[in-house]
Amino acid sequence: MQINNNKITAEVADTEPLRAKGLMHRKTLARDHGMLFVFVDDQPRCFWMKNTLIPLSIAFLDRHGTIVAIDEMQPHSEVPHCSGADARYALEMNRDWFRSHRIRVGDNIKAVIPDTLPAAKDGVPATLQ
Repeated sequence: MQINNNKITAEVADTEPLRAKGLMHRKTLARDHGMLFVFVDDQPRCFWMKNTLIPLSIAFLDRHGTIVAIDEMQPHSEVPHCSGADARYALEMNRDWFRSHRIRVGDNIKAVIPDTLPAAKDGVPATLQ
């Protein structure tokens, strides 16, 4: 996947169990790696960090892959981080990743292969290569 000229490798969480687990209990996240949460519909989304050990940044994206909100999240926090707008996707990366790569609201994410972001198919995992 790519945002502007920044390439990322993302695991895809496209089922309810995968979305519920997310990046919980992990001690590290490789550089330029993240997790893409894929939902079946467009609505405001909220995430929290209750069992997450590493600080993360989150970008909420609409169905076209345009970033509608970015937020910084602290480990073990139950404070909700919400999109404030309809979102189909959420991308979690290491804390400050978006800021350090000058990624802003309005930027667009592009899946390199395939050419579009995956559609959620609960029960059937989607993959990005």
